[in-house]
Amino acid sequence: MNRTSVPWLAACAVLLTACQDTNPMVAPPAATDSPEMQLSLGPAPQAERVMPGRVLAILRPGADAVAVAGDNGLEFEHTGRGYSAFRGAVGSERALAARLGADARVLSAEPDYLRQTTAIDPRLWAFYNPGGLTVAYTRGPNKGQPVASFASVEDADEDNVEGYGAGGAPVSIASIDTGVDFGHAEFLSGQLVAGWDYYDNDADPSDSQGHGTHTTGTMVGRNVGVAGVAGAGANVTVHVYRVCGALGCPTSAIVSAIYDATDAGVVAMNLSLGGGSLSSTEQAAIQYATSRNALVIASAGNDGTSTVSCPACDPNAISVAASNWQDGATYYTNWGAGLDITAPGGQMYSNTTEEGGIYSSVPGGYAYYQGTSMAAPQVTGTAAIVASVAGLQGAALRARLEGTTDDLGAAGYDTQFGWGRLNSYRAVTGSTLDEGTPPPPPAGLAAGFTYSCSGLTCSFDGSGSTGSPTSYAWAFGDGGSGSGVTVAHTYSGVGSYPVTLTVSDGTSSDAATQTVSCTKRGPNVRCN
Repeated sequence: MNRTSVPWLAACAVLLTACQDTNPMVAPPAATDSPEMQLSLGPAPQAERVMPGRVLAILRPGADAVAVAGDNGLEFEHTGRGYSAFRGAVGSERALAARLGADARVLSAEPDYLRQTTAIDPRLWAFYNPGGLTVAYTRGPNKGQPVASFASVEDADEDNVEGYGAGGAPVSIASIDTGVDFGHAEFLSGQLVAGWDYYDNDADPSDSQGHGTHTTGTMVGRNVGVAGVAGAGANVTVHVYRVCGALGCPTSAIVSAIYDATDAGVVAMNLSLGGGSLSSTEQAAIQYATSRNALVIASAGNDGTSTVSCPACDPNAISVAASNWQDGATYYTNWGAGLDITAPGGQMYSNTTEEGGIYSSVPGGYAYYQGTSMAAPQVTGTAAIVASVAGLQGAALRARLEGTTDDLGAAGYDTQFGWGRLNSYRAVTGSTLDEGTPPPPPAGLAAGFTYSCSGLTCSFDGSGSTGSPTSYAWAFGDGGSGSGVTVAHTYSGVGSYPVTLTVSDGTSSDAATQTVSCTKRGPNVRCN
């Protein structure tokens, strides 16, 4: 299956709602020293976008949808699973919903809200984080120095579940997203099952934007996915539903996919998308899934606010916030009442530190993304392993995921992290892994040198530089230059010469400057 793909970076721009945010409770360093963020925060929250002219309603049993439409000056569009869709004047969707809602034959009415996707090592940071990753300042007076407060110290123990899923029972989960690249090498043959494209209403749910391939890779990819690395990949099939396109993700499409995935028998479905408005049709679909032991796992959103986005806001859904390298809340994640669990979501700064994102598959390759979109599929992938190995479903599966976390913040449940940060190893095995004390972070890249002079010739030594530089570039202040850890240079006469050493490790750079003074002493010129 093939669908024309847009560049992954452009796709990420569409996916900001669950791909990126700011948390006022986790303040970044002062602005003058702040690392450059890969993605900027969006504008102030506005009314949620809606599908032009469309209104959804849940009718009372026996109500005639065509008659309801005619009596309210609307056109009947179609009947979906659990709702009826009507069409009216573009721009008046909320007023039309209010009119419909006043009709005695209507239980509830609402616009067709447009949710947005919430979204970046061939190895997932959460799998392999040894506790020593650092991010360096890219500008300001601390350029090249490590941002010590962001040194990573924890992971979700996902690397330690390797092999635990092998031999487990077959289970299925669902991707409700932008679709998936069915030909990507990360996925096993037959692992992806085409559900439906509810955005374009056709049978081809291939990915047109990259987001769904990334989240699905995180769930089951053979090299970058939780279940894939755990060895459960062969036991897990993924039903793929495309519900998002250029405009966003209509709730009518999301609702249809939830019903279909539930009827397909999935143990969990991943929704890395969200918006700010409650939806009655969405709530009814989630209730249907819950009643049939299918977990709805959704991203909490990337607005950096104390309000969990919807559908994650539904009490029957599992809402997932994003943690950073230091096991704190990321600057972008939503939190607040109704938050259930936290998982690593990545935290990137300049494009020279993109390893701070979550690495997974995108159409035609791989990419780093960050966001609560990246956190939710780690929970879904872990749910697949637990269901396969332990045979848990529904409320029991949810209790295992939430009851085996690493508690962060206030003891027990809190609105900053929910029940805590996902611990895949404990969820799968029921035991705690003792990995000892993480190693200290490596020294940050910093240039430094010493020198000594004899007459007009000076010898320079840059071996005191820290952070494992791979290149040393010298500027001697008189137009001359050199390279290497140690160098020598001969000056031509009296003067003050600012000598600069610039070191680089291939990712970042730093420079140090000292002044060599050459003065006349009697008949001779000497430098020091």
